[in-house]
Amino acid sequence: MAALLPLAVKCPCGETVRPMTLGMWAALERIGSPLITGEPPKDALEIIPSLYLLTHDPREVLASGFFDAAVAWADSLPVTALGEIRDACYRQMDAMGDVLPEVKKKTSPATAGSRRSPTGRRASTAGAGAKSCGKSRQARSRSCVARSA
Repeated sequence: MAALLPLAVKCPCGETVRPMTLGMWAALERIGSPLITGEPPKDALEIIPSLYLLTHDPREVLASGFFDAAVAWADSLPVTALGEIRDACYRQMDAMGDVLPEVKKKTSPATAGSRRSPTGRRASTAGAGAKSCGKSRQARSRSCVARSA
């Protein structure tokens, strides 16, 4: 039931991480948040804007003093808040993932001896094509190109 109706998560540091919304996801994406990209942050300063957004309104990413406000906010918290807020974020992201429908790709079954080509047409896997002798051509060297010119 918690996945269907995600609730805000209160962190021990006193901050509250609200359920993940499309607006929050878009704001985190806009700043290149390591929480969204999966890339490890270079340092704590790289993750602070993400943590700030998670505990504030996602529209704050549009404010001109967003990064200054994020650092000022972080300056009022203990170091342990970094892990607490990050973990709460992952709980919210997991809750969001639990309610998203699975997307299944539609595929048509390939016939024996054929595979899909990038253009969608079936390509034979039974050997060389009609226009090929089966050998690959070697690229001409620069000296051959210069001699023929």
